[in-house]
Amino acid sequence: MNALTVVGARFLTAGRMYFFEPGDVTDLEVNDWIVVRTELGLDAARVQLLPTDSPLVQVDPPLGTVLRKATASDRFDMATQKRREPEASEEALQLARQRGLPIRVLGADWQLDGANLTIFYSCEERVDVGDLAADLAAHFGTRVELRKMGARDETKVMTGVGTCGRELCCSSWLDKFSNISIRMAKEQDLPLNQSKLTGVCGRLKCCLIYELETYQEVKGKLPKLGETFHIPSCVSGACGTGGCAQTQGVSMTKEAIVVGMAESLGGARLTLTADELGVAFDPVPVHTKGVGSYGSDEIPRLERPTPVPSGSGGARRKRRRRGRRSGGGSDPAT
Repeated sequence: MNALTVVGARFLTAGRMYFFEPGDVTDLEVNDWIVVRTELGLDAARVQLLPTDSPLVQVDPPLGTVLRKATASDRFDMATQKRREPEASEEALQLARQRGLPIRVLGADWQLDGANLTIFYSCEERVDVGDLAADLAAHFGTRVELRKMGARDETKVMTGVGTCGRELCCSSWLDKFSNISIRMAKEQDLPLNQSKLTGVCGRLKCCLIYELETYQEVKGKLPKLGETFHIPSCVSGACGTGGCAQTQGVSMTKEAIVVGMAESLGGARLTLTADELGVAFDPVPVHTKGVGSYGSDEIPRLERPTPVPSGSGGARRKRRRRGRRSGGGSDPAT
């Protein structure tokens, strides 16, 4: 992989970022609609990263090439395909019911040139949708891909409103899901109330990770609860004790602690800020809204559509490792 000058764009709102070679198109602005050529044909995408904004990172080969900025005719075609999506969803649902498939159709997405139709669905059990894809392809006369969505992806497609009163992050700007654990709530001293920590999707809220780095930075440098230490004004242990103050409370948002002074010093309670303690915090990187929070050890990977296997082409079997052979050779292919 080589460092490339690329244009970052999305096909869907808050969708995965894809990269394209800009070609001869230079007069691009953020949020411009462009027509791109991919392996599946022509499609429309919205610019999110300009070539001048693209970091010099190693990325997968571009998905395709930018052909032009979307014209009035292209926008008319986009609107036409958008109007066809409810019909496609309804047709997919009717055919699924005829075949007795227990799936829930979430939506549809037509490619700009009509060469590809993606149907989003969810299902609690594993079902073979190869025949359904063939029926839909015959009905619409185009290539059809059925994409199964998980609980979070389903909520992203269906959208909704969170407990904060705003549109869900996943459907408005969040382009990727992070691994969320209950440990993140514990590190931020949040009450472990499942109903308050769970989002619309039934999983832990994505926003539990937003301030985690700040809490980790503050908690890692402020004195821990119950810790005994010398305050800065007590030079070289002049108080004559093993520690003149003991931490009795910590406020992460105020970056301060409450301490109880030693009995020999009156036993008073004081609130000391990080500045008064001589503690400095390293700045936490700001994650660009709508671009994604890619860490230094993580590279945004491109997701290419994959055809749904037919009924006879089942999933490939996992090869078992029989044991290490002498000389480090691998097992021969079966």
